[in-house]
Amino acid sequence: MVQYVFTPWRSRDELLTVRNQFYPPPPATQTTFTSAEHSKTEKQKAVSRVSMWMHRGGCPHIIESTALLTAAILSDLDNVDGESSYAVRAAYSAAFSRFVTGLLDSHQTMARKQSMYDVAKSVGLPSSFVELRHQATHEMLPSLSRLRVASKKGLEWMWEYYWVGLGEERMVEEEVYGGEGKEERCKELLKRFLGEEDERRRRVLRDGLRVFERELVVRLIDVVCDGDKIDGRGMRRAVGLVRELEGDEAMDDIGEVEEEEESKDVEMVREELGRVLEEVKEREEKGPSWVLVDEKEWVPKPIGVV
Repeated sequence: MVQYVFTPWRSRDELLTVRNQFYPPPPATQTTFTSAEHSKTEKQKAVSRVSMWMHRGGCPHIIESTALLTAAILSDLDNVDGESSYAVRAAYSAAFSRFVTGLLDSHQTMARKQSMYDVAKSVGLPSSFVELRHQATHEMLPSLSRLRVASKKGLEWMWEYYWVGLGEERMVEEEVYGGEGKEERCKELLKRFLGEEDERRRRVLRDGLRVFERELVVRLIDVVCDGDKIDGRGMRRAVGLVRELEGDEAMDDIGEVEEEEESKDVEMVREELGRVLEEVKEREEKGPSWVLVDEKEWVPKPIGVV
C-alpha cells in the first residue's frame, strides 16, 4: 500500500527555493550562510514562508530552526546602533535553545532516557551546542559575539544534516518512479538501506522505500536477507523496517552491536527477523480484522436511542 506523506510546501521546488534563499548557491561548493549574493530581502522571504508552513503544520524542526536563527541574524543586522543588544541576545538564545532542545528531544526513546550529551553524540551535534543551550536557558545570556558564532555554526551544521540531502532525495525519487523494473529498483534501494552506515542517508533511503507497496518491500526483505551477506546491523535494520511498515513502533537501528559481537549476533537477529516475517505472513492469511455488515440485518437507530 502506498503511504502518502503530507508536507506544508506545495511542491519540492518550493522547498528548494527556500533552501536557496537561506543558503548561497552553489550548495555543492559554498556552505556558509553569509553571502553577498543573498540579499537580506530574500532571507526575510524565506523566514516568512517558513512561518506560513508552521501554521499549516507538519513542518520539520530543522526547517523551523533554520528560520528562527536566520530571523535572529536579521534582527541583529537591523540593530545597527547597538541600542537593543540585550533583545538581540535574547532572540539568539531563544532560537538556539529551541533548535538544540527540539532536535535532541526528537531522538530520545521511551525505552532508555539519555542525557543531552549522549543524544548529541549519537546525531553528531557538537557538545558545545549543548553547553551554550544550557547557559542560555539557566544562566546569564551568552555574549553577543559568542551567539553570533554559534548561530552561524548551527546553520552550517543544519545544512550538512538536512538541507544538503534534498538533492539525494530527488535521486531516490527518480530511482523509484522512473522507467520499468520496479521490483529490481526496490531491491537495490533496500540493499543500500540495509548497508548504509550514515544515519541521514539511511533516512533518505527509507523514505524512498515507503513509496513502494508494503507487501513488496516485506517480501524483498526476506529475499535480500536470505540470499545476500547482511551483517548484524543490517539485520536489525531489516527487523525495524518490517515492524515500522506493519504499523508497530519505529525501531530504526534497534540495538546497534559492537563490531566484535557482530558475528555471533547475526544468527540471533536472523531468527528474530524470521519470527517477525512469519507474524506478518500469519496476519495476512487471517485477512482483515473487520467484516462487511449485511444491510438486511443492520437497522440504523437515531442518536440517543439504545
